[in-house]
Amino acid sequence: MTKMEIFNWFIFTLALFSAAAVLAAYLKSYSIIRPARRRTPVVFSPDQFGLAFETIDLPTVDGLLLKGWFIPAVGGETEKTIILCHGWGSNRGELMRDTHFLAEKGFNLFYFDFRASGESKGVISSVGYLETRDFDAAYAFIKTHRPMASEQLGFFGTSMGGSVAIYSAAKYPETKCLLAENTFFSYTGVVSNWSWMRMKVPYWPILPMTLFFVRLKLGVDPEPYSPAHNISRVKIPVLFINGDHDDLVPLADAEKLYAMCPSEKKRMWVIACASHGKCAEVGGELYKGKVSSFFEENMVGDEGIAAGQAGGRAAA
Repeated sequence: MTKMEIFNWFIFTLALFSAAAVLAAYLKSYSIIRPARRRTPVVFSPDQFGLAFETIDLPTVDGLLLKGWFIPAVGGETEKTIILCHGWGSNRGELMRDTHFLAEKGFNLFYFDFRASGESKGVISSVGYLETRDFDAAYAFIKTHRPMASEQLGFFGTSMGGSVAIYSAAKYPETKCLLAENTFFSYTGVVSNWSWMRMKVPYWPILPMTLFFVRLKLGVDPEPYSPAHNISRVKIPVLFINGDHDDLVPLADAEKLYAMCPSEKKRMWVIACASHGKCAEVGGELYKGKVSSFFEENMVGDEGIAAGQAGGRAAA
């Protein structure tokens, strides 16, 4: 081959590779923002655990209808309600299965499916940005239709739900406390980890283009809605929970969030051998006890907050 032929072949190969990379990035962006293609059905319901409940329809500001449950505390509705937020690709039933024990501790529980999840409408997930609108719909409902039950509110979120809960705790500073479980530090970081874990896609050159297409489709950059940009405004009591075997959201993410959080009543609990989404399963009764105690200590009125609740880190 002549030098010109070699050069032309090189240019052709480079162009082909570039086109393939762009196509791969475009298709991958759909796998991130369209979890509805493989949404997990809601197979767990409160009545399976002997709990009374009301099914709630939640309209969002952008015209979607979300599904939720309001579960009164065992023994009757109280003035203390926890709003609970599930993770990406999950639904309210799976989170309720792991956390319904809180109803026995005197808390009303409010679960809802984020858009494109469970039984809610919608086909696009933004892994945090659009989901803050869903949380706002839940918050508005509980404040408007359950005024007594919303006198004291606590937030609980896992993974993407933790990101939304952190953003919302900063937005609604009157919230009593926040529990963030398996919660990623940044949008870019969790997308990169997910891409490598699920598809073995390296960061360069696919991920920058993928994130470009995500921003293009959403019409906004979702990164500013991630915990890295909002945890510094959360001053209420916070409990961070993370497994030390979590490959999607590594322990380093929780450590960075803990370090950046200005709350004087923050804690971090590391659960040994727990992978992503498995903290409740691995933690067992200890998990139930620590989670219950955290909300009990902080949702009792300002005068009742335990004085000894200063920050610290625990392992189990």
